[in-house]
Amino acid sequence: MAMMHNQETESWSGEGVGTSVESFLARINREVPEYSPSEAADAVMSALCERLPGGLVQELKEQFPEGLRRLFERGWKDRSAPAQKFDKDDFYLDIAERMQIEAENVRLVLHVVFASIHSQITERLAEKIDSELPPNISGTWNAARRAADLPR
Repeated sequence: MAMMHNQETESWSGEGVGTSVESFLARINREVPEYSPSEAADAVMSALCERLPGGLVQELKEQFPEGLRRLFERGWKDRSAPAQKFDKDDFYLDIAERMQIEAENVRLVLHVVFASIHSQITERLAEKIDSELPPNISGTWNAARRAADLPR
């Protein structure tokens, strides 16, 4: 499954406020068609938002288009909520349980959903999120950034 490097998105401005829900989910579906794209996105976003500081979650929410904000409505954390420390194993297990898949299949799902998130947010926000991630999750986050669909 090759990642798409040159595909243009519909309306990504480079300032956050990305594309439509349909294009966000279509990207996930193209790369991991064996999983429901909305379930994969929800599992990763919920697990991520539970572990990031509330202010950072609020920034993420603000950069998503309205349709995606609604899609992840139950996962958004109060902006004053503190970050939870986490490690790779706990994070993978959380996503695996949410999706009811084997933990060894999580990395690919994580990479694809992270790339879809990157296509919605600014580089500055991506760097802030990166600074909150443990090193082995940060590696996947940054690899996904390089594969994100950005306008040419």
